[in-house]
Amino acid sequence: MTADIFGLGRSLEPSFSLAQQAWKVDNTMELRPGELLVQVKIISINLVSFSEIWEETGGDDALLRSRVLEIIRARGKLHNPVTNTGGMLYGVVAGMGAAYPNHYGVQVGDEIISLVSLSITPLILTRILSVDYECAQMEVEGQAILYASSPVVQKPSDMPLRVAISAMDEAGAPARTFRTVERNQSVLVLGASGRTGLLCGYAARDKMGESGRLVGLVRDRESRDLLERYQLYDEVLALDATNVPRLVEEEGGIARQFDVVINCINSANTELASLVAVKDKGTVYFASLGCDYKFAALTAESIGKEVTILPYTGFLEGHAAYTLGLLRRFPRMRDALQQRFEGVEAERVRRQQEEQWAEEHQDANVGGYIFRSKESKFVLRQALKVARYSSNVMVCGESGVGKEIIARIIHQNSERKSFPMVKINCAAIPEPLLESELFGYEKGSFTGAGAKGKHGLWETAQNGTLFLDEVGELPLSIQAKLLRVIQEKEIVRVGGVTPIKVNVRLIAATNRDLAEMVRQNRFREDLYYRLNVYPITVPPLRRRRADIVPLAEHFIQRYNREFGLNKALGSKTLEFLENQPFPGNIRELQNLIQRLMITTDFQIIEVRDVLAALAYDQKEDHSHPAEKPAGPPPQPFQEEGLSLKELLARQEEAILRACRKQYRSTREMARALQISQPSVVRKLNQYGISENG
Repeated sequence: MTADIFGLGRSLEPSFSLAQQAWKVDNTMELRPGELLVQVKIISINLVSFSEIWEETGGDDALLRSRVLEIIRARGKLHNPVTNTGGMLYGVVAGMGAAYPNHYGVQVGDEIISLVSLSITPLILTRILSVDYECAQMEVEGQAILYASSPVVQKPSDMPLRVAISAMDEAGAPARTFRTVERNQSVLVLGASGRTGLLCGYAARDKMGESGRLVGLVRDRESRDLLERYQLYDEVLALDATNVPRLVEEEGGIARQFDVVINCINSANTELASLVAVKDKGTVYFASLGCDYKFAALTAESIGKEVTILPYTGFLEGHAAYTLGLLRRFPRMRDALQQRFEGVEAERVRRQQEEQWAEEHQDANVGGYIFRSKESKFVLRQALKVARYSSNVMVCGESGVGKEIIARIIHQNSERKSFPMVKINCAAIPEPLLESELFGYEKGSFTGAGAKGKHGLWETAQNGTLFLDEVGELPLSIQAKLLRVIQEKEIVRVGGVTPIKVNVRLIAATNRDLAEMVRQNRFREDLYYRLNVYPITVPPLRRRRADIVPLAEHFIQRYNREFGLNKALGSKTLEFLENQPFPGNIRELQNLIQRLMITTDFQIIEVRDVLAALAYDQKEDHSHPAEKPAGPPPQPFQEEGLSLKELLARQEEAILRACRKQYRSTREMARALQISQPSVVRKLNQYGISENG
């Protein structure tokens, strides 16, 4: 395609779409007429993307490199499927297509910085040589294709390369700041000590000169002391941008003080700080991708403020030239950026990430998630992290581990929380009805169809979240249609012909091994990768025993309220429960507690009560824990022909056998059962129970 200036011919999934929307692009390096071939030397990863990959890989250097290469192999470009962002590159021009328009006057052999995102750039990396954690840059060996429409700038010879690349990665922000700020205004920069904050702060000063009032806000005193050395701001405040009550205090607060607020913080939950600080009829500019613009607009409406909200700006005409000129006019800023790249240790970055995560999520909505174990804390951290992005999520785990709770946490902490979360159990709906349930139907489309037609669950979840539970049970025919909806972002109702645009986030859950199902051709590979963008595995209860006690106490409190009781678990009972396997996971524990609340006669539930309840479930069952049916417990009087005495003897034997496995000595058994030790020995002998039960 000689006229393919936007790279449409490179899009593979879906074909001939804009490269930003494409899930996968053709990254073969055969040069086409309107393209530029670049030998890549450095990639600068978008800070939001780099932070997500860092957290996902636990800061492990080898895993981080592997994840970057994995994204490129899967998509043909460095387009993080979680954050939906990329980065930029520096390299040497290696070839030029015959029809390349060459708007920027480059020649083969020139060193250039691409100003277009890596999320649209066909890319191959053969090696990652080093990782610079502070500026999120990697020294690499590889090749890339730039389109006719891709802007580039030649490497400046009068400044350090890493500084120039970093500045070009954020060049839209200072250029937009310069166009937004006016002389004699009061201006606040949130996140003033970061890379974007420094660039925007100097751009504001460039426009304001010595007029007006320029204030920077940073997280801690150390950052404040560092920033004050540059003598850029009239005042630097060390305040937590997520602590709204502190921001509105009369003394030291910042409420309604500023004509312009520039938010450079690369994470969510700081929108309120921007709206609190800006004056009525003021302007808020979100200079990063980490903020929720829709939430900010709705909140401004709710608090009765007329605010002009400017979203992230990636490209403005002349933005590269302006930012390079800014670096030349303010050598102190250039030095500040350079100093940020020196002496960086991965462990320090890790600590900063931990502190930032703790601050961001201290007020998170995690209702119903009861935990104490480090395993569950890790799962919660994953859920809260991915909540701020719009990527699809796959929640895996055995039946009864709480996958739906994780899905709810993701939805309730996302920008979609004001819209519905709709659930469908893919295993519970017959195949003939599943398509109409998902996509809806037009009137008269089949026998029994409603006279007015029906919206499907996908439309019902518009702008919200669709939770596909038991997604591994989807028939292959529905899988194909589901994939098309994900690709095209539109549905067609059963019996209809008109496509309906949909904006829905998918969270899928399964207790099946979908990767194995893919290998067995029982689940589509392309659908698997679209749903499994961000996998979260919820471990079974037996692998997070520290959660058993808080969960048991939670269920005791719940059923006390529901049943009007006042019961409690004894200390020995809690210790006993903590050491049970619970193959049915949280659901089994919940059912056990409910049964105990109903069947026990005393306020304190003792170990013997638990043993009696568990004894009902002691029949042989060799099925996998995840495959056990979640039904009511077997009752003690199901076998016919046995007298009451015989039934009681069987239950007593089952309790003794269970207790024998739990305790090391007959004295411990006696204390738990509250009978004498000789009685325990006698009963063990009576039933022929050996030392090992």
